[in-house]
Amino acid sequence: MPDSDYIPLMFQAQLSNRGKIHYSRESETVYQWVQEWLESCPPVPAVEEENVPLWKQRNQSKSTVKMPAFGRRVETKEYTINWRLVTNSGQDEGFIRPVIGAKGLPFYPGSSMKGAFLRVCPKEQQAKYCGEEITENGQTKTKPGILRFHGAYPLDMSWGNKNRLVDIIHSQQKRQVEENVITTANPQISLYQATLKFGISSTKHLEATEWKKIWEIWEQALGTGIGSRVSAGYGHFIEIHENIDKVILSVHLCGQGLTSELLNKTPEFRPNMFKAVLRGHTLRLLAGITDEVTAKRITQELWGGIDNGTFIGKLGINFIVEELNIGKHTYNPAPKRSNSMSTYDLGAGKLDVIYIGNSSKEKIKLKKIVTQIVKFSVLLGGFGKSWRRADHRIFYPKYFANHDKPMIGCHWEFTEESEEFYLTCGKPDIGHISKFIQDIRQNLINLLELSNTNYVQNWREVWHPNKVQVWARIGKISEAVEWFHGDYSNNQTIKRTDLTGKINPPAKVGRIWHRMYPRYVIKDGNLHRTNQYVELLTIFPDDSQNTQDFLQFLNNDKKFIKIFPQG
Repeated sequence: MPDSDYIPLMFQAQLSNRGKIHYSRESETVYQWVQEWLESCPPVPAVEEENVPLWKQRNQSKSTVKMPAFGRRVETKEYTINWRLVTNSGQDEGFIRPVIGAKGLPFYPGSSMKGAFLRVCPKEQQAKYCGEEITENGQTKTKPGILRFHGAYPLDMSWGNKNRLVDIIHSQQKRQVEENVITTANPQISLYQATLKFGISSTKHLEATEWKKIWEIWEQALGTGIGSRVSAGYGHFIEIHENIDKVILSVHLCGQGLTSELLNKTPEFRPNMFKAVLRGHTLRLLAGITDEVTAKRITQELWGGIDNGTFIGKLGINFIVEELNIGKHTYNPAPKRSNSMSTYDLGAGKLDVIYIGNSSKEKIKLKKIVTQIVKFSVLLGGFGKSWRRADHRIFYPKYFANHDKPMIGCHWEFTEESEEFYLTCGKPDIGHISKFIQDIRQNLINLLELSNTNYVQNWREVWHPNKVQVWARIGKISEAVEWFHGDYSNNQTIKRTDLTGKINPPAKVGRIWHRMYPRYVIKDGNLHRTNQYVELLTIFPDDSQNTQDFLQFLNNDKKFIKIFPQG
């Protein structure tokens, strides 16, 4: 064994086969890194996921180091992370992990806490609390404020669940929208649903009423999120209601489908999937009304990105889970072989879209844009894995009759609190749905004040009349779901073609979305849900014979009508 193997990975050089752990294909290495880290920390409480026998837990040799405590004169408050908190120590090339202090414990730095506090602190209080620059005798000096920000430590060792510490970053924008390319997931370390204790002290005695104001300011900072990747749902806290002035849209949702999994196959309902879908649809829509450079630039300006080393972005999300069950779909593809897939059933949740800015005029415009994109997203697809397909458990249950098929699809709906976001659907022209699809391009052109209305011609999914078709019908059950698994006509199939895509290597993203959208109508002046669905097929045609034959079939069959483009 080489000498380097005796050195913890944390202290090894960022070289291949040494400390370089930011590639998912080296997932064993990152878990080794985490295990070595935890060995230097206080004992981690047992969790059900680890499934370690009690006798083995008792006999494990663990550190007896106590958790850190703030001094007697430090005011503290505790807050629990809603999902995850990610901060970047900047210590390891290409690998995001929190600052690690003495005794091996992660902490949120006081300098970061002060910066977050200052951003929301009233201007008239900034100098008093956080300090200011003054000029004396022609020299610029810093005059400290009265507050000292001590940062935050985890309240206990529940953060140290090794199955949850390793998070993943997996950007699929290019693969999902532009072209079929291979994308990889990179690991990062983030704290999962841990409780943090924050500390603030003062150089002067303060009354309880003033401390109350100080903590209210800090909670405003928490209301906009702290740490990195806030726009994707990281860095929010359970006890803090979003800063109401920053939330431009709240949508109540329920849904079911396939749960994402971490590198070690631990299932996790990940709120960043909402931003991924909204961002992806934004890019598709913009690609249909302007050139490639402008479409990418505006998408980045809206949903975030790095421009010349600086983060830009005006919109972010936070998702509050209200009722969630994680389950499994088990199937047997061959004798004596059993597979399982993690699933979620979200009974209720609230998606908040947050404005990261201070312009009331811009806020109004962005609310209109986001409302269009949210309606578009729920109308034509879903969120998370397998969002391009309708949930087969609901709309094709016989597919699972022999218990030998994997789970496919998802199904999302607005809950009662957000039913006003539904598009009504009359007969025979599919009502407001048809009008919404026709109008959304021009609405975005007007809202974004675009003068260059070219479109991207070489991407796979572009929302332009020359690049996409939408077909629809009304019914209680799905007509099209069987077409994805067999012949749609005599000896004609779209199964495993360029149109439908395929999972087996080489995997390929398809060119068709299938959605069962609840049908709502206006009855006696009120919004009313029927027992029917609007079945929607969204197709981005290519020149293949399979695709052209299928489009000809839809045109001749007359069960679906083409609602976009019309004419």
